[in-house]
Amino acid sequence: MKKLSYLVASTIALSSMATPASAAEYIFNYQSTSSLFGAPPQTLNGIFTTSDTPEIRFGETAFAITGISGALNGLAITGLFAGAGPYYYFTTGGTFLDGSGVRFNAGGFTNVAFFQPSVGPADQYRINGGGGISTFGNATSSLVVAAVPEPTTWMLMLLGMAGIGFSMRRKAKQTLRVRYA
Repeated sequence: MKKLSYLVASTIALSSMATPASAAEYIFNYQSTSSLFGAPPQTLNGIFTTSDTPEIRFGETAFAITGISGALNGLAITGLFAGAGPYYYFTTGGTFLDGSGVRFNAGGFTNVAFFQPSVGPADQYRINGGGGISTFGNATSSLVVAAVPEPTTWMLMLLGMAGIGFSMRRKAKQTLRVRYA
């Protein structure tokens, strides 16, 4: 029984330490510098939430974009556009979005595309969307929050350590046996 309690406590402690930290968040800003088809100027800013598992995309280290928040021309971004699939990536190379970019919904606009065209300067991005959104502009991104353990990770780790301490503190009952010959 004692070995089982050690095993359970150790498993809880080690599994809580192996739990991945929170995903990273990157702030991004975009300001249009030219438009297509007479589109009005566009301003886009917000935060990408990414996975914590790196992948290689087009020869660059990339992280899957799992969420987006912010505003397009003052209209709140309401989430990623689900119709295009879960293949949005934040890259760590010369551009932070590749040619496939990211698609999102904002205000009454759905499926707004934000991407880096395959030709042009590295900081030149493009926004396309319904309702006459089609502009080129400069964009920047930077890490907002380093990955930190979530509160549940801390709780599991503390419970695991407490379990190890409790099981080590328990002593087996010693009984005295007297043998008569």
